[in-house]
Amino acid sequence: MLLDLKTIGWGPASRPTNRRTELFADWIEAQALIAGTGDAVSKHEIVDRLEGTSLVVDSDDGWRLVEDAFSACRSRRRQIGEAYPFALAGNAIELAHDERLAYLFCLLVSLPEQLQALRTSYPTEFRDIFEQLVAEALRNSMPSWHIYSTGWSAIAAEEGKGAIVAKVGEWTLAKQWDSTVFPNANDAQVDIAAVRPFGDTRSAFPVMLGQCATGVTDWKSKACRPNLDRWQKAVQFSSYPTKLFAVPFALDDKSFWEATVECSGFVLDRTRLCMSLPTLGDSLRQAIDDWMGKARQTLPLAA
Repeated sequence: MLLDLKTIGWGPASRPTNRRTELFADWIEAQALIAGTGDAVSKHEIVDRLEGTSLVVDSDDGWRLVEDAFSACRSRRRQIGEAYPFALAGNAIELAHDERLAYLFCLLVSLPEQLQALRTSYPTEFRDIFEQLVAEALRNSMPSWHIYSTGWSAIAAEEGKGAIVAKVGEWTLAKQWDSTVFPNANDAQVDIAAVRPFGDTRSAFPVMLGQCATGVTDWKSKACRPNLDRWQKAVQFSSYPTKLFAVPFALDDKSFWEATVECSGFVLDRTRLCMSLPTLGDSLRQAIDDWMGKARQTLPLAA
């Protein structure tokens, strides 16, 4: 089975400076995922797929693109370590660890950027699951912090709109808060809250308010969320919060810098998230496994 090559975002040959190697690296990894363990995908096979398409000028151009993408995959392996699910040896890539679900989940969630059909065919639970994954990654990498997830408006569903303000006020040990500042908000742009208390019942400790973005067409516009100036009016913080922004995408340096500038805070992309998630808790692992089983059935395969 071969993944469709009707992609956007990393070609065509007429505009090689606009190629996004990280996206093509995703496509290569997805092809290895489809092939499964024990069935390597070779560079030669991929170049053969590229030839005759509008994505490359000729065979030499195809080889350059493939070599660049394999270099990106090797860089991911070095940075992520044991949580990276693929093996790269010589001129091939192979799925070596299908239990490394955090990375495989983020990979599949990222594919709609170049495979447009997936934007409407994917089961939508991935948004909730990604928030859970971010929360688990933070708990692993920051064990002294308390991590809270709003669970896509779960708080609002149980306690009414604006309830998130009271929750953040409680979590940060604020003296006062005013829910009317966000009267109609489910989560007020806060998907994740992280606080570092010291166990002495006093405030004035580090606070992060975070946004998780999985939309392939609008994630950059969400990097500036939440609106901390408005949150300052809603909650009497004793220390000014920092922003946190998380995406499942493998951001190249340029995209990562753009997100950093917009966020003015702490940015987590696929690499940073997955390096702290070689394993997952049982409930999250089951949720991801179930979602991936349904999502893989919607992947567009070549005729």
